[in-house]
Amino acid sequence: MDFEEFEQLVLKLLFETEVPVTAAHTAYLGRLSVRGAERHLARMVEQGTLLVRTSPEGVVEYYYPGRKPLVPPAAAGSPYPAAGFAGPPSIVIGDPMLQPLRSNHSPATAVLLSMLIPGAGHIYSGRAGTGVAWMATTLMGYACCFLPGLFLHGLCLVSAARMRRT
Repeated sequence: MDFEEFEQLVLKLLFETEVPVTAAHTAYLGRLSVRGAERHLARMVEQGTLLVRTSPEGVVEYYYPGRKPLVPPAAAGSPYPAAGFAGPPSIVIGDPMLQPLRSNHSPATAVLLSMLIPGAGHIYSGRAGTGVAWMATTLMGYACCFLPGLFLHGLCLVSAARMRRT
């Protein structure tokens, strides 16, 4: 999961649920490693998006200073108690609200774009830096000699086809 998708997951947790934002919660909900979640959360802290605190139980929690508690619904069968808000809602596995964001980019389209212009498929799939690097490298290969350029162009196509699945 790239940083932008992770950031959207954290924002969804912050503003649509009462789930505490911890590395374990976000790793589970985002289907990535706890270490990867910690790395992304640390980046959000460095950027000033989140702040860090330790709960009385010793769990490191990340929080957004402007986060307001959700108003508990009064409907029957709600995970919230009818009178008195006592804590976060239960997490339901498979809840569409907590599913990770999926990329709607097609690997086939990425390969076709990279066939036309080396690196264009990477840019299409949201990896602009990688796309520009492939574009420059492949064009330099073609400038040196046709065969190195052709070889690099083939590697570019393979790389464009191998998109990260979330």
